[in-house]
Amino acid sequence: MKKKLSLILSMLSIMFGLSSPVDMPPAEAKVQNTVQCTILFVPHDNRPTSCEQSTEALELAGYNVIMPPKDMLGGLRNTADTNELWGWVNKNISKADVAVVSTDSLIYGGLVASRNHNNSEEVLLYRTNKFKQLKKSNKKLKIFAFGSLMRTPKNGAAAGAEEPEYYQKYGDKIFRVSALNDQKETRKLTKLEKEEREGLMNSIPSGVYKDYFGRRTKNINVTKNLMNLAQNGILNFLVIGKDDNAPFCATHQEARELNNFAKKQGLSRDKFMVATGIDEFAMLLLARAANTIENKQYTVNVQYNTGVGKDTIPKFSDEKLFKSIRDELTMAGAKETNKPNADLFLLVNTDPKGRTTDGYPEPNDPDPMYNDGKPRIGTQYFLDMVKENIAKKRNVALADVCFANGSDKALMNLLSDNKLLFRLRSYSGWNTPTNSTGFALGQGLVNLKNSQEDCNRMLVKRYLDDWGYQAYAREKLMWSLPDSKYYFNLAEYEKYAEDLVTKELREFAAWHLSEYPNATDIKVTFPWHITFIGGITINENIPKKKLIFNGRWNIENNQATCGNGATYVTARFTGTSIAAKMDDRNCWWRYEIDGKPYNRIKFRNELTTLAENLPKGEHKIKLVRSTEGEAGLSTFKGFVLNEGAEILSPDEPKRLKLEFVGDSITAGAFNDGPHDVLSYHDVENNDMSYGPQLARMLDADYSVLAKSGEGLVHNYSEEWPYNQVHTADRYPWTYYSFNWNDHHLNWDFSNNKTDAVFISIGANDFLFEPRPTEDEFIKEYIHLIKVVRKNNPTAAIICLEPVPTVIGPDAASWTEIAVTKLKNNGDKDLYYIPLNKDTPLLNDSDYVGDGVHPTQEGSRKIAEYLKNKVETILKSKFAKLPGH
Repeated sequence: MKKKLSLILSMLSIMFGLSSPVDMPPAEAKVQNTVQCTILFVPHDNRPTSCEQSTEALELAGYNVIMPPKDMLGGLRNTADTNELWGWVNKNISKADVAVVSTDSLIYGGLVASRNHNNSEEVLLYRTNKFKQLKKSNKKLKIFAFGSLMRTPKNGAAAGAEEPEYYQKYGDKIFRVSALNDQKETRKLTKLEKEEREGLMNSIPSGVYKDYFGRRTKNINVTKNLMNLAQNGILNFLVIGKDDNAPFCATHQEARELNNFAKKQGLSRDKFMVATGIDEFAMLLLARAANTIENKQYTVNVQYNTGVGKDTIPKFSDEKLFKSIRDELTMAGAKETNKPNADLFLLVNTDPKGRTTDGYPEPNDPDPMYNDGKPRIGTQYFLDMVKENIAKKRNVALADVCFANGSDKALMNLLSDNKLLFRLRSYSGWNTPTNSTGFALGQGLVNLKNSQEDCNRMLVKRYLDDWGYQAYAREKLMWSLPDSKYYFNLAEYEKYAEDLVTKELREFAAWHLSEYPNATDIKVTFPWHITFIGGITINENIPKKKLIFNGRWNIENNQATCGNGATYVTARFTGTSIAAKMDDRNCWWRYEIDGKPYNRIKFRNELTTLAENLPKGEHKIKLVRSTEGEAGLSTFKGFVLNEGAEILSPDEPKRLKLEFVGDSITAGAFNDGPHDVLSYHDVENNDMSYGPQLARMLDADYSVLAKSGEGLVHNYSEEWPYNQVHTADRYPWTYYSFNWNDHHLNWDFSNNKTDAVFISIGANDFLFEPRPTEDEFIKEYIHLIKVVRKNNPTAAIICLEPVPTVIGPDAASWTEIAVTKLKNNGDKDLYYIPLNKDTPLLNDSDYVGDGVHPTQEGSRKIAEYLKNKVETILKSKFAKLPGH
């Protein structure tokens, strides 16, 4: 049966909570561009620019890009599990036409991990040789790989949090020694330089020197092994990046060594190259993948600002800019031309004097350049260049490289004044100059297939980030923080930073980006918990609402991610078949169609058929996650319908929205099978715990926030000191993830109001000694209620006695005391419901056999018991409940 991809999740809102309808285009909107080719993509870390911002243009152009879940990738302080990552690759490689893969991720566990790992060379080479198996699994596969040389920051401040800790103290000395080592290979050092080098080496502890340069030696040997794979055709193209380097340093020295090795091996530039940069390589190689699939070589006309222009040696680079752009064209599979009919015109905003600064020059800079918004020499010249090319109806990509990590304010103001911002194919002004040229080039090439409307969706993100945040709001944030240490770890100031920058960017967008209808409807997060990297998402209001998401979802960049059980999506559709696109590692899901019994499923493949041979006409589907949050994240990418089918406008959302907070009892542990099985989550069904059953009895939408083993004072078997994550800590998070160190995206309560929050917690505190004292338990319960109340000021909060009687009576009485204290202090919308006041609510047969976890029937009894009591409580809030 011929199928088409209904791009249901086209630029959706950042988050849609309980019963939130999602705006979306008609199902047919993108089918005409779909080329039915699959690109497997492994980024080098989990930053937005590395992941979804690199793939967005291709997905809008119709390519099927499959990428590991972001929580499987490395970050700033976490290293990817390479075995898990290789497992994902091996599972999905058979579907791919082209693979674009980061060798840093697959060998070291990520970009940052490649700079500070402690793996032996034997382990690294073992992982490297796994690439051979990929070609055996898919002989037609083309593999475009990218990796990096270790960078050589000039000092500890330049290193940030990405180098070993000792670099903060010895970084300037390590850099200088590496520069002298580099020069020593190409010329004879002077007597003073020899003495300086010897003194520096004596001042660096031998352990530090051995660790740093020993790691570099291991990485170079790994890279040479990768080059051999390229020589033998295992890798069709390999590029190694010189990230954050200088004309003389260890990175420059190693690049020369690799180029000499390539020359010796006869490895040509169509198979291997060393190039300046790294963060832009994914976008360039994805463009190369698209061009390879289409069998096209686009032509690019590169134009520079007046003055030094192409001969600029930008900051963080060791070569002239035109050489870097020449390499980027090769990476993307494009060709440079001077002809006026080029497919794409790359306009590069360089400083006429060849300077690149961060906008805040050093006090002793003899020729300072400030990013203060005032036009400089060359500003008008470059603006006229942009205007001329657009007037000639050329496809323009703009690389803004005057200032490192931020837009040229003067240029951007003029582009805005002249209504040129949303007439480009791409724009980039982030991080290093070569990051900007490469990203603008790669995205611009892919966007030759996309509409201007689609290009604008990507442009507005770059303007908000590169111009609004990096050039404006970031400075205000950094000045407002009490200590510079928070630049590299926001810690307790992260929520403050999110709120401040969100406010600043909304004001910025209202002033500068009024052409884009939803530029002010944004939310800012800090995915690496540092000021250097912001995550900006936009709520897109597309006219037709199609899907309804319930529970805590983060919806952005054509996909919806959840990290809790009993999160679900519903839709009305026509047609005879339906499939779902889902990236999910190990969670169970259930779906029902037209009210028929649920089917249980794991998404073994990204695209999974849910139903075929349906009768013609209208249908309804509900897809709900059964497994709780600790099992990982699930990323839903849309439904796929048969030819001629469409997603219809949804039913009206339920009137009531309920939220259930608790432990394994609320998560439905063991309620889907025997409790003595080996795989805990295989017999867990969040959607059949008491909460969802009660919500369905009340005709309400619902969300479940439940974590097995969770407690108030201490978790299941947690020992003193009690420093694990507890319920009150976890409650504000979008995903109920397991660790403090995971990325915690805060939930947007203001746009996702809940009518009633149910709390059932405390059983784990009493299952093992030592049990909490009365004061400890009551204090923590009051704290939890206050956290819930702060985020839900108008909701009823209903606290339940834990149902297991085996824990004794203290949890019940102390819960009631906590509720009473807060009610007496003025919280009138707070309630306590005992479950075992006179006699146990459940008998032995209502548990799975352990006296703690109810069966589905036991959960139904709890829901039946609560139904009338909850209706009575909620009648005081609402004039009429559904069905009354």
